[in-house]
Amino acid sequence: MSQVEDVVAREIADLQPLFDDLEVERFFVHVHAARADLPETLVAGVHGDAPGFALLGRHQIHLVLDVIARTGATMKGVIRHELVHELLDQYCGQDGRYLPRWFHEGLAQTLAGDTYLGASEEDLVWRVSAGSLRSIDVLDRSFPSATTQRRTAYSHSFSYVSWLVREYGLPALLRVARYTDSSTTFARALVAHAERSTLELEDRWRDYLLHGSGARWRSLFSNWFSLLLILALPVLVLALRRRLDSEVRAARRLAQRAAQDRRAAEAREAELRARAGGGDRGLEEEADDAPLR
Repeated sequence: MSQVEDVVAREIADLQPLFDDLEVERFFVHVHAARADLPETLVAGVHGDAPGFALLGRHQIHLVLDVIARTGATMKGVIRHELVHELLDQYCGQDGRYLPRWFHEGLAQTLAGDTYLGASEEDLVWRVSAGSLRSIDVLDRSFPSATTQRRTAYSHSFSYVSWLVREYGLPALLRVARYTDSSTTFARALVAHAERSTLELEDRWRDYLLHGSGARWRSLFSNWFSLLLILALPVLVLALRRRLDSEVRAARRLAQRAAQDRRAAEAREAELRARAGGGDRGLEEEADDAPLR
């Protein structure tokens, strides 16, 4: 527990200046040995591979030690991630509940320098290239629960918010977050600040992801063996087809030889039978002509 307390104290001191030296209200960090020990009502909606979670509005952070160990997450990364959730919630006050989850998750991953569920920009490259990645505002309405879709949602949130931070700066995004309330959505506040439509912002982000982030090259490098197999597949298919054709021709030649050998054997047998039959008749005729004694 002392180790957790030390990490929490250091990370709060590091994060506070990013939130305008926010005077942090009291909150609680609960450390659990295993997820199985938690009541179902507490972890409802929390992914099974989440090493920690924050209950917004209730000033609670929960760390799950067996999941941290199983997923290979670092204690520092998990604590910092959850602290960002708590500090952002306090920073926006009673209107914090109106912030979209994708902004919460994207900012937490960006400031923690760590992602959840192995999320990465490389996961998005092919989806963006194929036009199959939906708009970020889809995550406003629902955050997927299935592992693959949730990993994509974390990747999308991380990449988009990281780009917004690089493009407009963290202080500006935090102001946008504070402008968000029951009558002003985060998307509307962001559009007002950036003076660009949501569509323009996402188009610029996609362009950056594909051509400026290096994610495409990282994706190619990480999948180079699979890509080589795909490129080599036509050659392998051609070689296999030639091999099969060669085996078919060889089988035909063997069948032809077997048929020829069979016909030759049958012809020899017929000839031997004919010779044997002719010899018997000659002996009978010779016996008839022989003088009686």
